[in-house]
Amino acid sequence: MTDVPMIFLKGSCEMLIDKTLDEMTKKNKVVVGFDLGNDYSQISYCRYNQSMPDTVSLVMGEERYNIPTLLCKRYDEKNDAEESTAWLIGNDALKSAEEGQGTLVKDLVLLAQNNVSIEVGEEELSAEYLLELFIKKTFAVLYAYAGTEGIAAVAFTLQELSTGIMEMISGIAKRIGQKKMEVFFLSHEDCFFQYMIHQPQEMWIHDVLLYDYKSDGIKSHILSMNRKTNPIACFIDTSRYPQMKIPDLSDKSETAKGAFYKQLDSALLEIVRKNCEQRNITSVFLLGDSFSKDWCRESLKYMCRGRRVFQGNNLFSKGACYGARERAYPSTLSTTYVYLSEDKLRANIGMTCDRGQIEVYYPILDAGTNWYDAHKAFDVMLVKNNVITLNIAPVDGSRTRVARISLEGLKVRGNKTNRVELRFYMEDASAVQIEIRDKGFGEFFPSTGQIWKECLPLEVIT
Repeated sequence: MTDVPMIFLKGSCEMLIDKTLDEMTKKNKVVVGFDLGNDYSQISYCRYNQSMPDTVSLVMGEERYNIPTLLCKRYDEKNDAEESTAWLIGNDALKSAEEGQGTLVKDLVLLAQNNVSIEVGEEELSAEYLLELFIKKTFAVLYAYAGTEGIAAVAFTLQELSTGIMEMISGIAKRIGQKKMEVFFLSHEDCFFQYMIHQPQEMWIHDVLLYDYKSDGIKSHILSMNRKTNPIACFIDTSRYPQMKIPDLSDKSETAKGAFYKQLDSALLEIVRKNCEQRNITSVFLLGDSFSKDWCRESLKYMCRGRRVFQGNNLFSKGACYGARERAYPSTLSTTYVYLSEDKLRANIGMTCDRGQIEVYYPILDAGTNWYDAHKAFDVMLVKNNVITLNIAPVDGSRTRVARISLEGLKVRGNKTNRVELRFYMEDASAVQIEIRDKGFGEFFPSTGQIWKECLPLEVIT
């Protein structure tokens, strides 16, 4: 059984927390942001004291950050009786398949989300096996830049997160990673938030607008902050524009292409105006190779009026990298700013306990935590009664509330011999689940085996 921390309710509180970290060890540690997309992937990395993450390029010295999320099962004939199989990724996979030297496998993330098997050559291979191959070989590219030792944490970000694919990737990372490497998951919105709060503040004095151009159209994200709350509550509004999808124009004349892109520029300008007229936008970020000065001239002119405009395609992987570092080595930014989405807690949950003659607050779950990351277990000693009292502090500035859980049937002896385990977890974004188990007190007072379960709906604490 895993040891859990122990605190005392209405009694002495003995909590020894070792916060001392070896600075030299931290400086050598690497954190990684892995943007795993169905079309292409990117990896950014940085060390503990590095100001800006670096992004892995397929060609040293060039900004070729996109790694096509592809595999190719290539066969190399050694002689008439023997064949050796080699798996290639990215551009090498695509080139080999185009030259007829192997079998191309695409849609790796989509296959993993559906958890299906496919035939590759004469073999039937699972989506997890194929995704593991890609991640493992992509990590090999990372090692050429960051070294093979000392990866403290990796944060994966995907366009759509689900419990199934997160569990699959966690298992893959544990098999191919290092023993003490932590694995986290961030949404693209999380990455946007993390990226921005690590930039100079003049870039986000007011709202920030991001357009992400993918093969299925444009997705917009608008970051805003409520600076009257403590911590500062951050929100992201997301919209989709599938009408901006660019079709195959290879069989069109230059005149037809020009007419299409002029119409596309007009459509984008309408979207940008609607976003900017309703808000005070400080900066605009354009992600994706589809954005080009050759066609979106009028839209760019409008964006640049009193705003800073940036173009690139590695913001999400860099944001994931910042997020991984904040999880592994939290900075003051983690306590100053909190991003709140529908999938996150919007209140701090904790309890008050006694430490000698001093009353202290013991945090349990923090506001801004993703529901799939919200879990904690610890022991408490009951002294006066059989009631667990929780403090619920919304980050929107409204008053702190109290929730009381009565452990029916448990007799409290009053001599610090009633020990119970509290376990907090979430099964979805709607509620916090609480499980309390009587653990007894050694041979003197065996456990009664009693278990109490409580559900705390999120609407109660938001």
